[in-house]
This record gives sequence, C-alpha cells and structure tokens, in this order.
Amino acid sequence: MGNLVELLGPKYMPVAIYHLDEVPADAEAPSGGCIVRSMLLPALEGRTVASKRDGIGCKGAWNGLGLGGEDKEGRDGLAISYSVGNVERSGRHYFCSPEVAMVNHQGRIPVYGTGDECVVFQPLDEAEAAGAPIEAVVFIVDPAEYSAMMTLACFSERKGDSVVRSSFGLSCEQMYAMPRQEGESDEPRMVLGMTEFFTRRFIDPGRMALSLPYNLYRKMDADSTSSFLKDGSWKEAMRSRCDNCD
Repeated sequence: MGNLVELLGPKYMPVAIYHLDEVPADAEAPSGGCIVRSMLLPALEGRTVASKRDGIGCKGAWNGLGLGGEDKEGRDGLAISYSVGNVERSGRHYFCSPEVAMVNHQGRIPVYGTGDECVVFQPLDEAEAAGAPIEAVVFIVDPAEYSAMMTLACFSERKGDSVVRSSFGLSCEQMYAMPRQEGESDEPRMVLGMTEFFTRRFIDPGRMALSLPYNLYRKMDADSTSSFLKDGSWKEAMRSRCDNCD
C-alpha cells in the first residue's frame, strides 16, 4: 500500500487501470452493461476484471477506456443522442445541437488504442505489487477525502490555478481517457468523475470519483509524507464544530 492511501485511509481501495495485449488468466470477465457496474465495482471489492473490446457491451467505453473508439458514424450518432436530437432520433438534451456536443465533448478527448488491447481494472496495491503498467488510478471519495486530495495536489509548487479538471464526460472517459490526456500535460490534473446521471446509481450517493494519471499519483504519493496528512490533524479539523460561528 502506498503512503498516500495509508495516510488518507479511504473507505475504498483505489483502482488501477492499464492495458495489456491479452486478458490475464486469473481475471474475471465483465458481466455486461455499464463498466462502472461490471468492472469498477468488482475492482473496488478487491477483484481483477479485464476484457478486450468485444467483451464490453457499452460502445461508449470503447472511447472511454482506450479501446480504439467508435467509428465516425458511431461518434456522430453519440453526438446526436447527447443533444436535442433530430427528426430521426430523440436526444437527451445535454447540448443544444450535435455540433456543440461534438466540440464540447468528443472534440476534447483523444481516441486512444487500436482496438486490439485488453483493459484491466485491478486494486491499486495488487497492480503495483505485480509491476503492472498502470496508466490511471481511480479513487471513489467522499467530501472529506476529496478535500484532502485537492489540498495535497496543491502541496508542490504549480504554475496553474486548477488542480481538478471538471467537465462533461462519460464516467469511463473521466476514469481513463481524460486522466490519460492529463498525464500527457506538463501540469497534469486530477479528473472529477461520476457526474454522469446514469452511472451515479451504482455508487454511494455522497461519493464522486477522482481519477489521476499515474505520474501524478506517484508525485502525490511522494508528497504525502511531508504534508498535512502525516499527523491526521486534517481529520480532526473536519470533525470540529465552531459553536460561535454564524
């Protein structure tokens, strides 16, 4: 277990996401449907889940999990379904038009992978012990854990004023594609996730996801032992109440 996880003491062990050429022999296959339910939840329970593209029922996850993405027709259809739709297809009204959906959503996230890879969800401690090629780390946090993570991300000097990226995306994109994109930046940020309406049903109502590119996780892990986390006083501060406050 890393220093950050030990000092933070989260309810859920963070989950590592990475890619291999083939599905590990000891991994479970997804049970179908949304990958939050079929891959993330089992990994939070301590199991390893892995699949190639054809084993994942949700085509949106082909984009979100670095499995080559959908073809242009599929991506155009997704843009229509996220907008007000058209005469042939009703939409969810997330955006005012397919063009706006394309720019504000799909136009911001690169397509990763060739479609031949296997994506793996595994408890972080097991993945690190096995020397897995970890790309992203997903924490499921409550407000206190989120506050601590955001504060720790500011511990080392940074030029920017944002340590958390918060923007529209599918939950799988927020868990993998967006943090991978952040990991390619000189100033990587954490990604706030589980803002997608559909997937919130699968996690505790008071929790969100924070996903980190692995290089940022390693930096924060190293910083944690010199930070406010080391003596636990941050937990006491949040438990204290000010009787004289307005």
